[in-house]
Amino acid sequence: MDDDSAELLAELGLSNYEARAYVTLAEHGAMTADDLAAESGVPRGRVYDVLNGLVDRALVRADDGRPRTYTHVEPTAAVDRLLERRVDELEQRRTSYEHVADRAETTLSALAPDHDGGEGFATSALGDEAARDLLDERFAAADASVRVVVQSLDVGPELRSAAVARIEQLLERGVEVRLLATDFANATETLERLVDDGLEVRVAERVPPQRFILFDDQEVCLEVVNPAADDELLAVVDFRDVDLAASLGRSFDDLWERAAAWNPGGD
Repeated sequence: MDDDSAELLAELGLSNYEARAYVTLAEHGAMTADDLAAESGVPRGRVYDVLNGLVDRALVRADDGRPRTYTHVEPTAAVDRLLERRVDELEQRRTSYEHVADRAETTLSALAPDHDGGEGFATSALGDEAARDLLDERFAAADASVRVVVQSLDVGPELRSAAVARIEQLLERGVEVRLLATDFANATETLERLVDDGLEVRVAERVPPQRFILFDDQEVCLEVVNPAADDELLAVVDFRDVDLAASLGRSFDDLWERAAAWNPGGD
């Protein structure tokens, strides 16, 4: 018997005995249960249960003779049916995990204390991938407002697909998101679409050279651009400090009030 084929069928959801029975039928054609048991190694006391299970799943067909004989369904149809069933099982498991994840997020969020004091906490992430992961985490945690300050709007972290998806989610939740920059030469249609969705964008004559993002007036992320690749981040430093956030928030608001609305059709 072809053990490799039996192992592949087992990966698609058949038991070891079911896989051995199907492969034996595929190799030898129609067989009685006793003959199949002798050839496949499936115990005689189990062979009828195994064959009936394969018949129920439309992988094997049985005639009405005495003794009854069994034959396999063509491999293409059989594998398609196994794959469809396996995918359905995985989708059900995914849905179940998503429900558990939603409950866990709600429960754990309720445990988080309110941060209304000035005591600070800082963490950092080094390297482009780790830095983007930290930014994504902080965007996802925002509840009320996000304010982004950059000099040049490039194709870097602010407008990568993951960040765009997070901004879209924030806007859908009613979170206020503002972007302040001086150079929009590299702005794309993606930015225009986000503006249509509610993103507020203004053009300033000047902004601080250090790129930063304010979250909920409580937290600040400072971005450090990689000097060897200006579309990558070298690091992100996250300060969860209300006093620092309040100070930068006042600076942002002052620059925002003096800035002009961004005109997508302008220079």
